[in-house]
Amino acid sequence: MSIEKENYQIVKSQEEILRFTHFDNQDAWNLGKQIVEDAQKNNLSISVEIWINNYMVFRYGCQGTNNFNDIWMRRKINTVNMLHRSSLRVHYMPYVGEDDIYKDGHLDPDEYGNMGGGFPICVQGTGVVGALAVSGLSHTQDHQTAVNGIAKYLGVQAEKVRD
Repeated sequence: MSIEKENYQIVKSQEEILRFTHFDNQDAWNLGKQIVEDAQKNNLSISVEIWINNYMVFRYGCQGTNNFNDIWMRRKINTVNMLHRSSLRVHYMPYVGEDDIYKDGHLDPDEYGNMGGGFPICVQGTGVVGALAVSGLSHTQDHQTAVNGIAKYLGVQAEKVRD
């Protein structure tokens, strides 16, 4: 199995496992703060955004980030909001015979991104209520940083994607 197909299955599994029982502004603050603190402990220069119902409720940029990170986070958030899937899963969709968001979906690459770092905030029994975006690392590392943060916050284990 190719790394793309393997990672697609891992990401799909992560999306199933990483579901909240509830998610509000306080949860966004606590999750975002935890991700930033973990990044700082590991000397990672990332930007983080969390949105609920198309409203930004958390944003932080570590030293070394800039407007370029803003552009990528916005694309990742747009992708998650449009498809209710992680942006890394969207990246791998063509490798497993699913649509390419640019060619098949006719989405504007200036507005949407098929790279890792965007992850859906899904509440059990409700569905996707928001999105988390991380920018500043490679796209698989951005994705895994988001996943690690959510998994730690929820107290669960999630398999890691391969670089």
